[in-house]
Amino acid sequence: MKKFITIIITVFQIGAIQLLPAQTLINNGAEISISSGSALTIKGDFENLDDGSIDNSGDIDISGNWENNATSGNLLEGTTGNVHFNGSATQHIEGTSRTWFGGLHLHNDVILYAETSASTELLLDGALMDINGHFMIMQSGSTISGADASNYIIAVDNGRFIRVVENSNVLFPVGTYSSYVPVTISNSGVSDYFGVNVFSDVLDGGNSGSTIPEIDNCVNMTWDIIELVSGGSNLSISTEWNASDEGSNFDRTQCGIGNYTGSSWNPQGSGTASGSNPYSRTRTGITDMGAFAVGDINSPMAITLDLVVDVTAFLEGPFNGTDMNPDLNPAYIPLSQPYNAPPWNYAGSESVGSMPNGDVVDWVLVELRDATDTASASSGTMIARQAAFILNNGSIVSLDGVSNLQFNNTISQNLFVVVWHRNHLGVMSGTPLYPAGGVYHFNFTTGQTQAYGGAAGHKEIGTGIWGLVAGDGNADGEITTADKSLWATEAGTKGYLSNDYSMNSEVNNQDKNDFFISNINSESKVPE
Repeated sequence: MKKFITIIITVFQIGAIQLLPAQTLINNGAEISISSGSALTIKGDFENLDDGSIDNSGDIDISGNWENNATSGNLLEGTTGNVHFNGSATQHIEGTSRTWFGGLHLHNDVILYAETSASTELLLDGALMDINGHFMIMQSGSTISGADASNYIIAVDNGRFIRVVENSNVLFPVGTYSSYVPVTISNSGVSDYFGVNVFSDVLDGGNSGSTIPEIDNCVNMTWDIIELVSGGSNLSISTEWNASDEGSNFDRTQCGIGNYTGSSWNPQGSGTASGSNPYSRTRTGITDMGAFAVGDINSPMAITLDLVVDVTAFLEGPFNGTDMNPDLNPAYIPLSQPYNAPPWNYAGSESVGSMPNGDVVDWVLVELRDATDTASASSGTMIARQAAFILNNGSIVSLDGVSNLQFNNTISQNLFVVVWHRNHLGVMSGTPLYPAGGVYHFNFTTGQTQAYGGAAGHKEIGTGIWGLVAGDGNADGEITTADKSLWATEAGTKGYLSNDYSMNSEVNNQDKNDFFISNINSESKVPE
């Protein structure tokens, strides 16, 4: 018969916490219960045998090794208490069965010799966790705190650090024995468990084979990412590395994240790494898991894209006389681009785990057209589209909130740019764009003729400052009574709404009186 031991000790009292000092503790089939507010202190090792179990609602402090050799079940599964590892020498979590900690608090270095889980929290407080070829699983809803360059998960060999990733940024604080190289992942697709490990090399087979010849043009690190259920994911991945990880010829101003897709490295358009030691690079639209590595344009990881576009525009609604108010950020702007519905029907997968900075005003859709002149730059001349962020200063930038837009296209005639917005009339450049220093620049805000159609194509929203016209709530390219009818259905509501022309999250009379009425009968001059 199973023995039942309830630990309600009054031998030592410190505040509301009761302590039980012990040496090595062997639980040979008993059920140990630790009530909330109580603590079990093990000054030595703990070994769990037979069908022993622990119901922990309090705290367990252990200075030695933790070994679970139970014959059934996951030790501590479903419990809410914390286990604190606070020894003076490196501690082990081992055994033939998994321990499913509630809160796992590491105040000392720990090495895994068995699969381990945490269901509420992993705290890294002056500690490294070496998963040592095993799985460390963070259950859904659990958190991580304390991770930094001195407190992280050593995830090398065949082990994996595993977390659930949904549509928000999830940190995997992983590294090697000598370098902290975390990766942050968000997922605009189907929620899933993802596992990560790293190794200091870049191989011609992704996670196997020989070192690539261009290793000196790479960060000497590979992030290997798997998912529990294949398919349905759409990831944004941000890798981080240190200057000491870089190859001798690596150019961080022209680098990208390569993704090994089964037979070759799939490169990213080159760009400048963010940060200042550590550095980072982000890639979106990832649907195939596997090996990821960072390299420059002289490696298989990055390519030079043919078009780099720097566009500036203002939206009338949020314009305050100087710049634009980012009132929708961060509470209301969606994390995925909103132009996948009529009339745009854009199939791009652009998404972020969180807004890259507080200057983001909204999403816009940027379109490139290749034509002989403006009159012939119809929709049939479109060569590319890309969803992007418009900042409060009018800059239209990539998903990192900083970089110019990049397109893998070439121009055979002249380049024209179109900017679409969900409740402002679209505009097209009134003249072709020409490169300067390898970048195609265009600023819609500086004059009447900057937009095709002149004063009919956009609006002077301040002295000498021009912007897109607000009031097209149904996005049909015209501001008519149909937009007023739609405004009436949303009046008095709050959110990310089509008829919130001021873009302050509220649909009210200001939107109707200041924008719809003053702009009625206006229409987009973008050639169809």
